[in-house]
Amino acid sequence: MGLQKTCINVRGFTAWLACIFFGEVLAGTYTRSVLTSIERRFELPSTITAFIASSYQIGNLTVMILVSYMGSRVHRPRFLAFGSLLLFTGYMLVVLPQFLGGLYEFTDISTITSNSTESFTCTATDRNIPTAEACEDNEQTAKSNLYILIIVGIVVCGIGGAPTQPLGLSYVDDHSAEHNSALYIGIITTIALVGPAFGYVMGSFFLKIWVDVGWVDLESINISPQHQSWVGAWWLGFIVCAVVVGVAGIPLWFYPSKLDSEEKDTKDNDEDESEKLAPSKNEVAEPKDEELNLKGIVPALVRLFTNPQYVLTIVIFTTLGFKIAGIGTFIVKYLEVGFGKSAAQGSFLIGAINLPFLIVGTLLGSIIIKKWQLEKVGIVRLILFGFILSFLCLLPTFFIGCDTISHAGLTMPYPTSSQDTGSAENSCNSMCHCNPTMYTPVCGPDNITYVSPCYAGCTEALSATGKKEYKSCSCLGSNSTDFKMTVGRCLVSNCEDDIWYVIVCKTLANFFSGLVITGIMILKLRCVSPQDKSFGIGIGLLVYRLLAAVPSPIIFGSVIDSSCLFWSQKPCSNRHYCTVYDNHRYRRGFIGLILIAQAVAIVAALFLHRLVMKERGKYTIQHENEEEKKMATSSDEETEECSFGKETIV
Repeated sequence: MGLQKTCINVRGFTAWLACIFFGEVLAGTYTRSVLTSIERRFELPSTITAFIASSYQIGNLTVMILVSYMGSRVHRPRFLAFGSLLLFTGYMLVVLPQFLGGLYEFTDISTITSNSTESFTCTATDRNIPTAEACEDNEQTAKSNLYILIIVGIVVCGIGGAPTQPLGLSYVDDHSAEHNSALYIGIITTIALVGPAFGYVMGSFFLKIWVDVGWVDLESINISPQHQSWVGAWWLGFIVCAVVVGVAGIPLWFYPSKLDSEEKDTKDNDEDESEKLAPSKNEVAEPKDEELNLKGIVPALVRLFTNPQYVLTIVIFTTLGFKIAGIGTFIVKYLEVGFGKSAAQGSFLIGAINLPFLIVGTLLGSIIIKKWQLEKVGIVRLILFGFILSFLCLLPTFFIGCDTISHAGLTMPYPTSSQDTGSAENSCNSMCHCNPTMYTPVCGPDNITYVSPCYAGCTEALSATGKKEYKSCSCLGSNSTDFKMTVGRCLVSNCEDDIWYVIVCKTLANFFSGLVITGIMILKLRCVSPQDKSFGIGIGLLVYRLLAAVPSPIIFGSVIDSSCLFWSQKPCSNRHYCTVYDNHRYRRGFIGLILIAQAVAIVAALFLHRLVMKERGKYTIQHENEEEKKMATSSDEETEECSFGKETIV
């Protein structure tokens, strides 16, 4: 019994639930970091990889309403344990294609000889550029359909992860004192936020290991992780995630449906109730266990969506999620495109600098709510404070950024022409029959980057020094034969140091955003009746996934794509990808969407603050009326006693 009391309590449950949260978030971040390796390993089109990325949300959405409605009507710890078992199964299904498929075969294009330079130079003859239709047979004979197991596995993970928030958080809230609940939920959220940082680090580590490690002699692999055909050991990280959630779910099988003893508030029972300006959760009678009746879903939905406080809380939660989903998907690319950082450097800056401040802010927000014992009004004010300061910190990043690297024809006219920008085609290369979707940049002596040697009008290629160079370039002007073009862009960035201003602003914004996260989680529990807690959390997650998690990356991606200046296309492919962006349009679109989402959250928080203040006023008036009635009743009793006393004396 002693061991049971020590381990089977709300603190132990919080610890195991936090581990499951951590494993889920870790897997989600890790999946995004290895998605391109999965695409290369199984030769998938981008439409399939996009579907893989959305599979978790799809699986989650299929059962979220039902799981959330069950709430306290089921044995929540065992439901969570079963969910962790499904998560374990799903991650192992994701790994299975690596063991069922053959070894990865790759082509080292560096072995192609000097004939490869001919396709890059200016030539008077038409080029035979392979089209997607001409290569259709090759695409149909792609190596394997085992990627379907990856999709099935991630869908299973989405189903298994559905109970975690609605059932787990409501269980913690039901079995803890009011202000301890804020601390416990804050701890869970903070630990979960560590997941993305570990996901980025774990992804960078495993992707440096060859995909078929253990099956082949690694010394026989003659390409490096920087090679475009390299595929890292994408599957190893999913084994780690499976172990984390599998182990964390085992103790939950032994937790009861209701804990024997709940934590109590330390306040004295005779404390003046007028100091509590809103009813606390401990003043509300515990809901009686109800039979699982699916007919009650519609009335529960009506109760939730006719509750203006709940609706505004969900608006805040969804807009915050919209912002986070967009940032999480594209922030590394933003640093790469806008400031010339590599993907590895961008990931390090986000994982090692930005995310820790978000974690600290979240934990501090939980401590503030507990220490000052904030009620709904105080929590809403904390949310407003965090959102406004976060908005002000992000605002300068809308104006800070590098200019687009000078590209002839795209950002500036060719030296030999005053023709308007917008196209790489020009009179100086009109006879060259250049591939309009091939981006192989070269740098001229004028410090201007050209889309390709062909578009620079170069007719000769040299490699005498071990480095490829091009000469006789007609687009350089009358002295073109005297100059040589070198491979690569002239500049990676023209204001690389400005990135630190953005990092500082983004770090402070993350800190202040972290202050509001626990408060929003608490409000979702406080704004609904006790029997609707789990259902309210689940519906909030459903709305978040439908309006934020799924569409946000698509909307951000569309805005970013609208800033593209040059689209490239690989041979035998019908997929285009952007290789040159307008940095200013990219920055304004990306940061602009973030600021708009933040502004919507601030407006919703202002309306919520007004509603909560009205509620407090009504509660205060009601409390005063009750006190007056008590005083009147007491006065009447005293009058009767006095009259009775007088009659006795007479």
